[in-house]
Amino acid sequence: MASTKKQSILAAARGEHLDKVPFGARIDVWYNYNSAHGTFPEKYKGWSQTAIIRDQGAGAQYRFWSVVKEEYQDMEVIEKDEPPYVKTEFRTPLGLVYKSMLFNRSEGPWIGYEWEKVFKSEKDYPIIKYVLEHTIPVDNFAEFNKVHDEMGEDGIIMTGLGLWCPAQRLMREIMGYELFFNELMDRPTKVEGLLEAMKNLARKKYQIAVKSDLEIFNICANWSDDIHTPVFKKYFTPWFQEITDLLHSHGKLAMIHVDGENKRLIPFFLDCHVDVWEAWTPAPMTKVTTAEFRKALGDKATIWGGVPAILFEPTCSDEEFDNYIINLFKEIAPGYRFIVGMGDNLPFDGKIERVGRIVELIDKYGNLPIKI
Repeated sequence: MASTKKQSILAAARGEHLDKVPFGARIDVWYNYNSAHGTFPEKYKGWSQTAIIRDQGAGAQYRFWSVVKEEYQDMEVIEKDEPPYVKTEFRTPLGLVYKSMLFNRSEGPWIGYEWEKVFKSEKDYPIIKYVLEHTIPVDNFAEFNKVHDEMGEDGIIMTGLGLWCPAQRLMREIMGYELFFNELMDRPTKVEGLLEAMKNLARKKYQIAVKSDLEIFNICANWSDDIHTPVFKKYFTPWFQEITDLLHSHGKLAMIHVDGENKRLIPFFLDCHVDVWEAWTPAPMTKVTTAEFRKALGDKATIWGGVPAILFEPTCSDEEFDNYIINLFKEIAPGYRFIVGMGDNLPFDGKIERVGRIVELIDKYGNLPIKI
């Protein structure tokens, strides 16, 4: 029987039966904002994220960017600080492309917003393809192991090769969604050629990444069914099947960070062969209840989430909070293949003590099988 927070989360992710619903909490938005503004509760000044979550009694969910880094050959890569942006130029024998990232210190330095995408026009196809083909993956195990060792048995490091699979990276990071669909209509062969180059790079990265100590790989994130439904079965599903099979062959688990509006995508989910659907964000923040999602997945995959971020806001009363969590237990009964978690974060002004309150409610109502 699983005994630590980490063991319980991994057991639920594998579909093993436990005696109590596990809880993996994510607080980095709250933590980074209050760290930047010096507004931590007095008790938690100087504490780490994991230490705060441990004090609240929950398992920890800690974000780390990637277990594999990208280096470059046969090109010049120049990074320029142009506050509040960071501009990166890729100077290749075929020409130059660049991107501008906007970093918000309140949310932490690990992720930025793509202010200017790499792809600007048709002339950029061969240049970006060259960049991808001359990108060299190298392990980032030393940095990952440092965080992994610090976490210990308190929870799980949430990472993989970055946030996105090749198709999502192309749509969001390289082109932007609107331009992606315009290019797909006008120049589908060129779009798919770029996508294949991204897949080949990702395959090389996974061959390195599976040698790490990472237990659960985040293989994609941040969907919205109005954007992704038209291309999901063609560009997403086959990739997830390929990568999930690879991960399983190395004793690893596959996870999707599924925190958007997914009502029309959910019927495709089981075809992806993914083990864990994490950051599940139910109604009232989306159109789907946890009961509906549980029914759609059955016992074929694990759900991690179920507590909408707005429940941690001061505008939500203690009674409303308790009632929602208790009803959540009813929705997931008998409760196997479920990990309580955020959908998808503790807001910057959220009540940290409600993390501890979930622990209390799990102790009272979360014994498995749930019988409320």
